[in-house]
Amino acid sequence: MHIPDGFLGPKTSISLLGAAIGVLGYCFSKVLKAITVAVPKRVLAAAGANLANIYENGKLALTKLGSEKIRKMGVVAAWIFAAQMFNFPVSQGTSGHLLGGIFAAVILGPFAGTLVIFIVLLVQSLFFADGGMISLGANIINMGLIGCLLSYYLYEYLNKLLRNKNIAVFIAAWASVIGAAFACSLEVGLSGKIPVLSVTKAMLGVHAIIGVAEAIITIFLLKMFKGKEESI
Repeated sequence: MHIPDGFLGPKTSISLLGAAIGVLGYCFSKVLKAITVAVPKRVLAAAGANLANIYENGKLALTKLGSEKIRKMGVVAAWIFAAQMFNFPVSQGTSGHLLGGIFAAVILGPFAGTLVIFIVLLVQSLFFADGGMISLGANIINMGLIGCLLSYYLYEYLNKLLRNKNIAVFIAAWASVIGAAFACSLEVGLSGKIPVLSVTKAMLGVHAIIGVAEAIITIFLLKMFKGKEESI
């Protein structure tokens, strides 16, 4: 799922990187708005340590809830990173691991969840050679935009429709893997490295199984974090 460098053409990589920057910028703006408050300087002076983290020359302050949000984002990122270190066998020597998009989105909200997936992907690419730097934009689109942000809205729709959170999580988590795998297949295929039909058939076949494991692990992790969901 993590596309290494050399599998995508330059145009594809650059285009997806631009799209990823746009997605991350939008998510960052939504999270920043939710965790900060605009405060006049005279109020900041009176508030003292209660609003200690000031940005933009004293015009924007990190709230107490914002501090807690950032702490929780770090915790979720650590859990996803740790969980991704464990691979499970699929078939014929193929293995898979947790993507964590639905887990992050349900706990933190879709925008903060997408930023967490980005951080995980960036660390993996920089320090563990798990996904290339040139193809980082593609990986962000696949696992961040599709696997986290968009899949969260599928989860919300299913949760309202079925009124059963576990089933909604299961389907959305499975679909997040399939959606990311399909996008990955198209990107690699359209880059001319491997025929589109060949890579799509191979990717979807394997990831249909990986998606089941993703769904089960996601439900388990959410039970551990029960009652700590947010919506940013």
